[in-house]
Amino acid sequence: MRWRLSLALILSASASLADPLTYLRSVPLAGLGGVSAVEVEADGNAALVLSDRGTAHRFAILRDGQTGRIEDVARVKLPFPDRDTEGLAVLGGKTFISYEDPAEISTLGGQILPSPREFHALPSNSALEALAVTRDGVVYTLPENPRNKGQPIPIYRYQDKRWSVAAHLPRSDGFMPTGADFGPDGLLYILERSFSALGFRTRIRRIDLGVEPPVAETLLKTKLGTHDNLEGLSVWRSDSGATCLTMVSDDNFLSVLRSELVEYALTETLAGGARCD
Repeated sequence: MRWRLSLALILSASASLADPLTYLRSVPLAGLGGVSAVEVEADGNAALVLSDRGTAHRFAILRDGQTGRIEDVARVKLPFPDRDTEGLAVLGGKTFISYEDPAEISTLGGQILPSPREFHALPSNSALEALAVTRDGVVYTLPENPRNKGQPIPIYRYQDKRWSVAAHLPRSDGFMPTGADFGPDGLLYILERSFSALGFRTRIRRIDLGVEPPVAETLLKTKLGTHDNLEGLSVWRSDSGATCLTMVSDDNFLSVLRSELVEYALTETLAGGARCD
């Protein structure tokens, strides 16, 4: 029995030292440009993506464990096709979309949520990049870079037909939020990017909005050039129990950048052979 206890302690120590997120795959999004947001459907085998030129596409994801490919790409009609669409959140049959210039949020059916005066003051190209909705229909959004230099970024909440500031996201290391989603654990996952002339860095932080004050836990911080311009984030649970994080990169319609679907998983949820397939 002593060797079993020793083995258990070794495995426990190894798990505690593992990176919080495990990289799984990158899949080219051929023919799709300017991709700014993603929502993966419940079974992980299909996704809806937005382009920042006012288009949306739904496609199937074919998985074989290590790699993947997409097919059956179909265009989805948006209520305002000429707007700069940036954020995407889906709850049941209801889809929310966030916009820049002007900063607004609407449903896929064209209903525009009322905007607080703070939205009107956001920079035209740094407005409502990240959008998420809870299981009970509360909408959250983050601007990419509000006009409060050096100050934390407000996390806005729309509940009971009114806006409020639910929390603040501390700034650091030049990162700015570009995507958000609530995970199966009820926590808010926030995708951030940092850009320089040499390329992009990616960071993912997780916040429990149910505690006061909320604390941002860093799950991932990549080296320069690990990924391209990751902008959209969808967090979902696979049938085998893994918590999967699917992101998309925006090529800005430039040949030097890539449109990709990139996936990670929470390392602790991969125990017992769970997969994002």
